[in-house]
Amino acid sequence: AVLFSVLAMGQQSSNQISETRIKALEIQQLYQQLETSLAKPGRVLDVGDAYRQLLTWCKEIRRPNNEVLSGVLEVLSHEEGFPAWRRQALEEAYRIFYDEAADLALEELPKLPEPPTSEDIGFRPLSEELLNGQAVQQEIYEGSFTDSSLLFRRRWDYEIHRIQQTGVTPSGRKIVAKVAMSRYFDAAGEVAGKAIQALLPVKECCSAREDARAAKGPFLLPKGARGQRSGPSEASQEGRPKPVPKMEPLHFDDHDVVKPRARLSFPQPRG
Repeated sequence: AVLFSVLAMGQQSSNQISETRIKALEIQQLYQQLETSLAKPGRVLDVGDAYRQLLTWCKEIRRPNNEVLSGVLEVLSHEEGFPAWRRQALEEAYRIFYDEAADLALEELPKLPEPPTSEDIGFRPLSEELLNGQAVQQEIYEGSFTDSSLLFRRRWDYEIHRIQQTGVTPSGRKIVAKVAMSRYFDAAGEVAGKAIQALLPVKECCSAREDARAAKGPFLLPKGARGQRSGPSEASQEGRPKPVPKMEPLHFDDHDVVKPRARLSFPQPRG
């Protein structure tokens, strides 16, 4: 009986792995299909159909007690999959495509699914260019995705190029990868920083850390500020003073608050 139970558990684990691989391949193909249709939109409805299939897949994967999503996100997180920075770029490309279709007042617009709402994406902030509609007019839209932990920060820069189309139709949008910049926080000194870098390689430190509970919207991006577009570069801010963090009072186990220690002062010499 014990052996049968162990074999059953192994079979269940194997089936779950197989389902994860199948689902990861499905969503990767849907993302690639949408990216291809956005780059060369022969028909506006083709882009809408590709995005609608993506919505249907995500609705199914979020059914209760579905443990496959975590494994799918881990597969997607690698560069050969469809990592978070590219999923964010794909979401932005569809937003720009939809906004241009609305500006052109196309008759196919009612058949295009609307981009995800703020609630759908967990109130993740968008760039000013997307909010005010300037991204539609830009030949090259610049974006970035930042992933950070306690000891590590990595940023992916990318561009969305506008591809002119003949006739009254939205322009194509092509995603172009740029440079990925990594930085280990040297909080523990140079020696400790090198040790952390050796133990946590760049490819595995952040890109593979996907949280299924925080994945929002059809592009499965982290909610909140983690995936927001970066502001001015770090180099342009080197000369600016850094804000001093607010120190919280200490607490004992019995919930008594430790009063801040008074500043030491010495008597001034009499003149």
